[in-house]
Amino acid sequence: MPPSTLQLVGSHGGWRLIDNGTPSFWFLEREQAMQIARVIADSRAGLRFIPTRIEAENDDGELELVASFP
Repeated sequence: MPPSTLQLVGSHGGWRLIDNGTPSFWFLEREQAMQIARVIADSRAGLRFIPTRIEAENDDGELELVASFP
């Protein structure tokens, strides 16, 4: 299986979780989005053996790696 990428980007005053390029969920708070992203990434890596990384938009609007699940 190819690796998976989850991205958290600012969207309409909250945070959008993008799953492999497809918008999936919207959250009011960044920490809420991060918690769900970690659950998804951990499940993919642990149960389906899909390496998954989480990238989040920083204050400069750039995506940076925040977690990686082998």
